[in-house]
Amino acid sequence: MSAEAARLAILSMHTDPLAPLGGDFTGGMNVYAREVAKALASLGVVADVFTRLESDTSAREVPIAAGARLIRVEAGPRERLDKDAQVEHADAFARGIAAFAEKDGTHYDGVSAHYWLSGLAGETLAKTWGVPLALRFHTLAALKNDALPEDTRRESDMRLASEPRLAQTADAILASSPAEARAISEISGGSEVHVVPCGVDLETFRPHPKAEARARLGLKPDPAYILSVGRIERVKGLDRLIKAFALMRKERPELDARLLHLGGEIKDGAVRTGESCRAADFASPAQAAEVARLEELAQRLGVADRIIFLGAKPQEALPLYYSAADLFALPSRYESFGMTAVEATACGVPTLAFDVGGLSQAVSEGKSGHLIADGDITAYARKMMEMLETPRENPDRQAVNWAESFAWRRIAEAELDIWARLRDTAALSSPHAS
Repeated sequence: MSAEAARLAILSMHTDPLAPLGGDFTGGMNVYAREVAKALASLGVVADVFTRLESDTSAREVPIAAGARLIRVEAGPRERLDKDAQVEHADAFARGIAAFAEKDGTHYDGVSAHYWLSGLAGETLAKTWGVPLALRFHTLAALKNDALPEDTRRESDMRLASEPRLAQTADAILASSPAEARAISEISGGSEVHVVPCGVDLETFRPHPKAEARARLGLKPDPAYILSVGRIERVKGLDRLIKAFALMRKERPELDARLLHLGGEIKDGAVRTGESCRAADFASPAQAAEVARLEELAQRLGVADRIIFLGAKPQEALPLYYSAADLFALPSRYESFGMTAVEATACGVPTLAFDVGGLSQAVSEGKSGHLIADGDITAYARKMMEMLETPRENPDRQAVNWAESFAWRRIAEAELDIWARLRDTAALSSPHAS
């Protein structure tokens, strides 16, 4: 398909791409669906992003950019639902999209599904319309379950069964990293997987002088700040970061350092009594419980007064926080890619991460940061201390330049090339072809 003629239906069923980040299910996938739609539209594609209607007050149709819009579809109750509860509404989601297309007089040339729930609806739409289906899982249930501690909520049996089947039937599968591609190939029986990484908005994520960023954010000028960003859940490994931080403090008690975390939905009207939000301030019961567990851990390790939870912040504020930090910490137990690492790099801040999932794609060893063997908290603490002993004053221009390879336009161009191949080859023999 040529870009000028292409119309894509992009499905993000279980999470609204325009929702504030930091909730139970809002994160990198939201950013990807929104930003790739904008970038595709800039290349001449008409990109309609569909999500489930969650509120009576939400607009049914919202422009994202010229040529791209978000459409909220009736599928189940108009309220937030746990992701596992949404599977029973996948058929209704597909019917709602089909009804919208018919009423709107729109013919789509392809369906781009994000996450397995969208894959269920996308499978139906692709068959109905006789068009190819491209699927990006973002995370795989089996890998996520393997990475989680035993006492943590597991991904559903329905998801575990659906992902291999969807991987075998989709016309194109997109993965964020070679590691994820290998894992998908294993569950799909060897289907071809296209590696297309996540991107970064280089106009938003750019370096600011550290002192200026701290002043604008009201942060103290002198301490070393270690920043982490993301949802508050066990897979993100914040407990591992706190343990490593405590080890570093034990080794270098004279080092004035703080852990600063951004993420998590704060209750309306919550008022901080100190630097940090507390467990009771978080709107999600799951996140509140996890913060309480982390607070107890930090208290036991003697670093509670140096851990600061600020809740989620608007996307436009994140570059200031990255720029204010001396180090970006990504202690996750599993990441299919690690979009925040590239955001940090674009702001000139080095990343320290465990070498899991696709993080070797998002972190260039020695150039944009360092990767530590998974679970080696002692080595993580040692490298953290080493990086903080030479405080960052200016952005690392080499790292900033490296991040430019992840510009969203490049990501959209890679996706568009896959769609062109589907048109020329795979779509002709697609199981969804009419």
